[in-house]
Amino acid sequence: NLRVLTKEIGGRLAGSPGMYKAEAWGLQAMQKAGADNAWKQPCLVPHWVRGGVDQATAFSGKEKRKLDVVALGNSIGTGKQGLQADVLLVNSFEELDAKKDQVSGKIVFYNYAFNNTMVRTFEAYSDANKYRGQGPSRAAQYGAKGVIVRSMSHSTDNNPHTGSTRYDSAYAKIPAVAIGLRDADWLTQQLTTSSLQVSMKTNGHFLPDTTGHNIIGELKIGRAHV
Repeated sequence: NLRVLTKEIGGRLAGSPGMYKAEAWGLQAMQKAGADNAWKQPCLVPHWVRGGVDQATAFSGKEKRKLDVVALGNSIGTGKQGLQADVLLVNSFEELDAKKDQVSGKIVFYNYAFNNTMVRTFEAYSDANKYRGQGPSRAAQYGAKGVIVRSMSHSTDNNPHTGSTRYDSAYAKIPAVAIGLRDADWLTQQLTTSSLQVSMKTNGHFLPDTTGHNIIGELKIGRAHV
C-alpha cells in the first residue's frame, strides 16, 4: 500500500489534484481491506501552490552557475523581480547566532549535512530537519533576505529534496529553497575562498483553504466473553 501511494499516486500536496486522487484510492483500499464501513470525512486544509518553476543562479567572479533548487513548502515567493544578494554560509544555528551582525540583507545558506554517525537514516533526517523547518525565521530575525537549505537527503545525486517550513509570526517571511547536494558542495567550496551572490526567483503562495478529507474505516468487533 505504501509503495502504491508513494510511487503510483505520487505527490499529494494539500489541495492539489494528487490529494484528491490519494483520497479516492484510500477509500477504495479501506473497503478492499475489509472495513465494515468506510467514508470520507470533510475538513479544511491549507492550499499552498508552487506557482511556477523555481530558479536560482550563482555568480562567483566571472563564473555563472545555474543551481538546482526547489522552494520549501509553505514558503513565500520572491515576487516577479526575484531577489539577488550576497550569500552567507553557516553550518549550524550556533554559527548563525555568532555571525548575526553579518546576516542583514543577505541570503543565508544552511549547509548542515546528515550526521553520518547516525546509522538509522531517519534519525539523521530528524536531526537536520530543523534547518528547513526553523531556518527561514531564524535567519529573518537578523535581517536575512532569503534562505538556501542543504537538501534533507543522503543521496549522491543533485535532485533537491523539499518539505515544509514553519514561519514564526514574530519575524518577516522570507523566500526559502532547498538545494541539491552537489550544488550545495559547490557553493560551500566557493564560499570558503571567496564571496558570491545568488539570484533566485520563486512563486509560492497560499490560496484560500480548501476542502480535503480524512479517510475513515470502521471495524466492528464483538465483545469477548470470559
